Amino acid sequence: MKKNKLFILISIITINLFFSCVNSSHENKKYIFRYNESSGITSLDPIFSNTKSNIWAVNHIFNGLVDLDENLNITPSIAKSWAFDEKLLEYKFILRDDVYFHESEFFKNNKKTRRVVASDFIYSFNRIKDDKFSSPGRWVMDYFLDDYPFREINDTILIIRLKEPFPSVINILAMKYFSVVPKEVVENQNFSKNPVGTGPFKFKYWMDNVKLVLLKNKNYFEFEKNYRLPYLDAINISFIKNPESLFINFLQSKIDFVSGHYPIFQEEFLTTNGEMKSEYNKLFFLEKTPYLNTEFLAFNIDKCIQDQSILANLNIRKALNYSVNKYEMIKYLRKNMVFPANAGIVPDFLSNYNLKAFSYNLDSINNLLKLDKPLHSTIDLFTTPEYLDICEYLQSNFSEIGIDLNIKVNTPSVHRELVSSGSACFFRGSWIADYPDPENYLQLFITKNKSPIGSNRTHFSNLYFDSLYNETFLIKDHKVRNDIFYRMEKILMDTAILIPLYYDMAVRFISKDIEDFSVNSMNILSLKKVKKHL
Repeated sequence: MKKNKLFILISIITINLFFSCVNSSHENKKYIFRYNESSGITSLDPIFSNTKSNIWAVNHIFNGLVDLDENLNITPSIAKSWAFDEKLLEYKFILRDDVYFHESEFFKNNKKTRRVVASDFIYSFNRIKDDKFSSPGRWVMDYFLDDYPFREINDTILIIRLKEPFPSVINILAMKYFSVVPKEVVENQNFSKNPVGTGPFKFKYWMDNVKLVLLKNKNYFEFEKNYRLPYLDAINISFIKNPESLFINFLQSKIDFVSGHYPIFQEEFLTTNGEMKSEYNKLFFLEKTPYLNTEFLAFNIDKCIQDQSILANLNIRKALNYSVNKYEMIKYLRKNMVFPANAGIVPDFLSNYNLKAFSYNLDSINNLLKLDKPLHSTIDLFTTPEYLDICEYLQSNFSEIGIDLNIKVNTPSVHRELVSSGSACFFRGSWIADYPDPENYLQLFITKNKSPIGSNRTHFSNLYFDSLYNETFLIKDHKVRNDIFYRMEKILMDTAILIPLYYDMAVRFISKDIEDFSVNSMNILSLKKVKKHL
């Protein structure tokens, strides 16, 4: 009955949409791209760009020295070229001289704008590490010298000095934390709510929980085939929290694209194999790409020992790894819209080394445990409501070896606190890459990063693992570096410190009116080259 009502509703909307399009005039139409952020946006200041919604909005308004393309290659942005001095551990960036900030009354000249210079980057980067701002990106400054890491030679030459060698520092500089901002604007208004950048779109207004509007920057410095970008006239961001309301708005063309794994979208639009149903192919298209996010279960061995849990036993942890039928899980619970984690913590499309992780194998479990009868043991798994379906599926898998899974569901904030404080022996976790390098995943397990100070929530500690990690900073050769990453992952696998479940996929439902929509595995939304047909 519910599906019939939904079908009737969709039919009515589609008919109304057809006639509204036929009768509408294209005169005075603006090319406005509309999307939704159900989780909201907390700040438009780049130093607070630590969530997907904040990162996307900041990406529209700001630029940095470099950027990532669709294939995760570094490309120029405001820096037109750069060179690295291995002896001095210095980057020398040559800046463009044709990049201007958006207009603001705080620029004391007739044009109400000014050119970006090297000193603007020094000011912007120093804000990240300034304790008075409490930026969640403060950690990115650990790779640069403590004293005077940034200096200008002149308006177009910027020097950045590293604390120690690090092959991925150029990838870190592509993060939105490193966007350039103007000092005279930052220090004269609430910059989080009234940003001024250099990006393809400029801030217009923001009504909390209602709408954020960005307008085309007519003086943007990038061109495509002699056309000054962007093509769009504006971006309209709504904050609809209800998935059903979002679904209706998308059908009515009030939203141009939707990103994420919403059940209502997947059930209505997708086949069981995760492809768009034929009846919707003329209205929308589906875009999928690997996304650098790993979903996993993990163990805090210290807590497991303290609790006298059977999870302190290595063979039990290995047996749980072998008991998870990942292919079945993603087929029925994720409609094949994710990839089974057949490698380790690092997604296999990033790792560039051939690591074969645990796979579903009951014979291996029997060989490990050598049991005459089921275990009849109970273990607790801490999770959040969003992943309850996965955990309930695992209940069935684990019961095959006689382990009863007691699921402890908490709000995301409570869950984070429990895990970070070391209060959970067994918990669900995930990691979205900050930058495309296996090192960013493997730092989750080094000793010095133990939570609550760092991101090592398993409290895993292995001196050989730590020494291999440190070695990766000194090596430039990709093959040698990947061999070290392989050995590090093998240590994690041999100790069964986690159960990799799946690697995520960026899923986007897009109106057929939209053209030249691009996506990369960092799931960054870039609209500067997007076109919309009316």
